[in-house]
Amino acid sequence: MIGNSTFLQNLRKFRLVTFDITETLLRFRQAPAIQYAKTATELGVTDIDQPLLEQCFKDEFKTMAKLYPNYGRHSQLSWYDWWAQLVERIFRCVKPNIDEKKLKQISGTLIRIYRTNACWIHIDGNQELLSRVRQANKHVGVISNSDPSLHKVLKEMEILDKFDFVLTSYEAGYQKPDKSIYDIPLEKYGVKADEALHIGNTYDLDYIGARNAGWSSLLVTRNKIDLERAQGTHAYPSLKDLLLALDTKKIQW
Repeated sequence: MIGNSTFLQNLRKFRLVTFDITETLLRFRQAPAIQYAKTATELGVTDIDQPLLEQCFKDEFKTMAKLYPNYGRHSQLSWYDWWAQLVERIFRCVKPNIDEKKLKQISGTLIRIYRTNACWIHIDGNQELLSRVRQANKHVGVISNSDPSLHKVLKEMEILDKFDFVLTSYEAGYQKPDKSIYDIPLEKYGVKADEALHIGNTYDLDYIGARNAGWSSLLVTRNKIDLERAQGTHAYPSLKDLLLALDTKKIQW
């Protein structure tokens, strides 16, 4: 297969290939604010102002990330408590007089269902790309700014066995784009930075973060500005487009 030959040639220099998860290999079935409103309604909290909930979600997520960075990794909060507090802050922002018992019920339900396949879908092309990278005899892993429950999500979505390791920022103690999180798998597998490739959807965290750590990187995003900012053969609007390029183009690293 000519495409496979080109694919292998493009990845020849790499011994390690890692992936981001959210909006790279998997995405939410619905925007979080929509799912939050749906769950609350199902649990008896009605008349939710959707635009307000969306704004509260953005504001409170930023606040929590500032108060307790990396899902509370270096604070007294567990990652579970971090999410519970976030959900409660969001709904108090939307409905200041919300019943506390209902609030606990909503937060517990949301934390649970976001660790199942109820809230996630596969991005087209992810299975093929993962399988072919594995067939090329690379170490394959995940580097994600997330909490340890990501392992459960990947198992629920039946792709956990595609990876040799899953490194979350919470477990690492560092978040992308910090070079330290990219250094961990290099040391684990005895790989040099110029033998490593990272694929993700965020320009600063994934594309530039990996490059600043000495890695090569590929960007997969629908953001036109970021597509233009990245080097020509290093950025694609979808995994399908990336696969086609790996099969048919000579990518200059």
